[in-house]
Amino acid sequence: MMIILCPAGFCGMTPKAGATVAAVYMILVTNMYLIFEVGHLERAMMDMAQIKPFNLTEVGKMLPYCYYTAITLAVMTYPVCVFLIYSVHKRLYMGMFAYVAWITFYDLANCLVVALAYQVSKEGWFYLSPLEWFGLATRIPMDCFWLSFVVTYALMVIESKRQGRLSLRMRRISRNVSEPPRFRLGSTARKGV
Repeated sequence: MMIILCPAGFCGMTPKAGATVAAVYMILVTNMYLIFEVGHLERAMMDMAQIKPFNLTEVGKMLPYCYYTAITLAVMTYPVCVFLIYSVHKRLYMGMFAYVAWITFYDLANCLVVALAYQVSKEGWFYLSPLEWFGLATRIPMDCFWLSFVVTYALMVIESKRQGRLSLRMRRISRNVSEPPRFRLGSTARKGV
């Protein structure tokens, strides 16, 4: 779809460049996410230590496991991002679609983890930081934005492999974006002077 609407790319980036930036973006976002999640886990553990063990329900004891799950999913995202960079470089469309599947699963799993942590925190007399909801609400639209580049480039790779060569359209797009325009000042010829 992006090829039809924006043949020269979107936001000044070709689909290939956007797919690479998508991986770098996800690595940076995962770094921030891990920092916050470890902090939330430490806060939850301190809150749990202040509650008497017999007052803590079985559901309330699940709160650390919600954070452990979120941290594990985030750590597993690093190799997936590196694999996306490799797939873009080697033009492996299956690797790009694997990244799309992982990010979709990752975002859905994080929605479930935050919703479960919210439910557990209500029963365990904790409060869930609004930052967790805000982080999730801002990351999902951005993931969708960057996934559009990955899907578009994967489809372009499939199209070019079907044709057996790098399509003319892809060469024209990469040439137009990578080279600055050339201006020819004074190249107009004067007639009759």
